[in-house]
Amino acid sequence: MEPTTASPAVTNGANSIKSIPGSLSITRSLFVNWAALAALCLTAQAAQAGLEVCNNTSGTAAVAIGYKGDQGWTSEGWWNVSAGDCKTLVSGDLPLSHYYWRAEAASPGWDHANYMFCTQVNEFTIVGDENCADRGYRREGFNEIELAGRTDYTVTLAAGSKKGSNAEEKAPAAPVIAPVDEGIYAEDYLNGPDNGPGTYGEPYTISAAFQGCWASAEVQECEFHADGWRYVLSELGPTDPGIIDALNVFDIGTNLTLSGDMITYSGDRADITVRNVQPASAPAQAASGTSLDMAGLMSHLQGYWESDDGSGYGWAVDGNELREIYDANIMEHYFFELHPECAASDGRGPVLIGYPELDPSMGPACFLIVETGQRSLAIENVLDGIFISFTYSN
Repeated sequence: MEPTTASPAVTNGANSIKSIPGSLSITRSLFVNWAALAALCLTAQAAQAGLEVCNNTSGTAAVAIGYKGDQGWTSEGWWNVSAGDCKTLVSGDLPLSHYYWRAEAASPGWDHANYMFCTQVNEFTIVGDENCADRGYRREGFNEIELAGRTDYTVTLAAGSKKGSNAEEKAPAAPVIAPVDEGIYAEDYLNGPDNGPGTYGEPYTISAAFQGCWASAEVQECEFHADGWRYVLSELGPTDPGIIDALNVFDIGTNLTLSGDMITYSGDRADITVRNVQPASAPAQAASGTSLDMAGLMSHLQGYWESDDGSGYGWAVDGNELREIYDANIMEHYFFELHPECAASDGRGPVLIGYPELDPSMGPACFLIVETGQRSLAIENVLDGIFISFTYSN
């Protein structure tokens, strides 16, 4: 993906310094392959004027930049930089005192500091660094480049034995989950010594919806969905098979708390190990304080729902996947989660938050579950106010 504008408009740089916020959200900067122990070298080289990125690794890297533009903080990407290649992202003498960058690759990854900008999966130019999620973007950390009077700079991406020299070690906060009496623990299944968190990648703790386990090409995999990401656990990985087998005690759609190591990620998929699994014990609540039966709602949603207006529009729900159908054609494919409410629902709930796969630039959709019956379903798209009623047709 190549941005159409290789040289973004910039302003003269007295106010181009970005401060680090006090809190860090869980974003893709979490998914760094520490098993590969990627390193970053930032050097000012005598090269052509401008901001240049050189990729000294064996794989393609996708790079984004941030800067203070005429309209405020701006982020732009992605430039694909092939292995062994260099690419100029900003041409000419650099007028600002500070720039910011982010690089991603399937493996290895690079650490990033907490200078936060908005990004998305496809190529982008985004003005503004606030309310990223509300605008359908991701909020991710970038590293800082301080020019100190220089007018050109080269960022060199290199594989080695150290983390990025300017990256700050600030781990995302783990979700707060009430203690539970039951769970699945690695020590109950491991036949050998437990080498502890960080053995196979960056340690993580997430809350995610269980999608189920199945055999794919004779390999058993289990999948969990959260924040538009598909977390995949494979029996070919280092997780003990006993844990994978034990996951079948959970119903599809159960909200679980997982901990383990993040091995690698690409696109919307992250490959993980799992050491501990626990069901989230605290029942979901709407703003009114009313408890919500999310597992029951998830079970009710399964199957095909046909719109009552005869338009040919329908929903096909399979686990945590929703396909919007129109005249037998798939309009969009969402990975979704059930929540007590969303930012746009004004405290109403429950809601279905869908992360689009076919057109990620749309950003997350929020559907208010208005009513459910034995064979009926009514929803409202809270972003555009459209109300739709369905009848179960399977």
